[in-house]
Order: sequence, then structure tokens, then C-alpha cells
Amino acid sequence: MSKSGMKVTFKGVDNLITKYDKQPQKIKDEATDIINNTAQQVEKKAVELAPVDTGYLKQHIKAENNGLLSAKIISSANYSIYLEKGTRRMPPQPFMQPAVSSQEDFLHQKLSNLLKRGLL
Repeated sequence: MSKSGMKVTFKGVDNLITKYDKQPQKIKDEATDIINNTAQQVEKKAVELAPVDTGYLKQHIKAENNGLLSAKIISSANYSIYLEKGTRRMPPQPFMQPAVSSQEDFLHQKLSNLLKRGLL
């Protein structure tokens, strides 16, 4: 199965990781929970927005923990990227990018608040 993807990168991540490394374990655990919960919300939204023909696409969108301050949401249907980006014969039917975008501000705010609380 082919996996195509998109990556969301936040500015200032190196600074965030440095601050994260200095936090007590409780704050680190909360940050992990926030990221994993947000990934689950992105998965849910992507499934909601995914175009339906047979239902295969919706069944193959999954969120996974991906290590330190990281999670991934994967659509393992090999035609996902063609739906997301379109082709010369088919207009795009984005489902993953809008799902990610719907949670960006929430994730940033939650992590910022957590680190501010942890640094006090």
C-alpha cells in the first residue's frame, strides 16, 4: 500500500522541545495527551469530510502516536492523495488538510497554556 502524506510544522518547535524537556513528568504526560487527543479529533474530522464511494477511504484513516510531541493521521487508501489534491481530470476533494486546519489553533492554544502553567 502506498502512503502519501502531508506534514504540519509549527514555527518555534525547537524552542518548544527545549522547554518541554525541562518540564516535570506530569506536564510532559499532559502534553502527550493533548497531542494524541488532538490527533484523534483530526482523525474524526477527516473521516467526516472524506468523500464516500465504497466507504473504504473512511475505514482507512487512522491516528497514531509518533513519538515526542508528534502524532500522525494516516489515510492508507492508495488513492487518498488524488482525492486530496485532485488530478488533471478530477478536482480536489480535500478532507485531510481541512481536518488538520480545524484543530491547529486548538492544539497551539492548549500546548501554550500547558507550558505557561508548567513554567510558573
